[in-house]
Amino acid sequence: MVTLARWWFPAMLLLAPLKGQQAAKDSGDFTFEVRPSVIAPGETAVLHWSIKGATKVLIEEASGSRGELHKVGTFGGSGSLEIHPKEDTTYVVTCEGSTTFSCASATVRVRVKRRPPSRSN
Repeated sequence: MVTLARWWFPAMLLLAPLKGQQAAKDSGDFTFEVRPSVIAPGETAVLHWSIKGATKVLIEEASGSRGELHKVGTFGGSGSLEIHPKEDTTYVVTCEGSTTFSCASATVRVRVKRRPPSRSN
């Protein structure tokens, strides 16, 4: 689960992960997570979200080789999506409700098998 920090602004709620923190208990109002968060190449991870009051959820992705965000899709306030990243990828969710906007991110790390060093004789 992603631990979220909350900053309140008029008509806006921003959420961002805190590094080095234990996952907070889900309040039931906002969940955005990926499981598992570490996979091997070719494996599948699943994004889960549940955002109370959201009428539109936009999910975008950015990988190490593509620094820009690319749209994955637009969804309802709760759901799940299988993902198959080939490299470390961060998924960003932006939510829209009546007057509240929210944002959070979750990252999938893709383990790369290291080749043993070649031996020369």
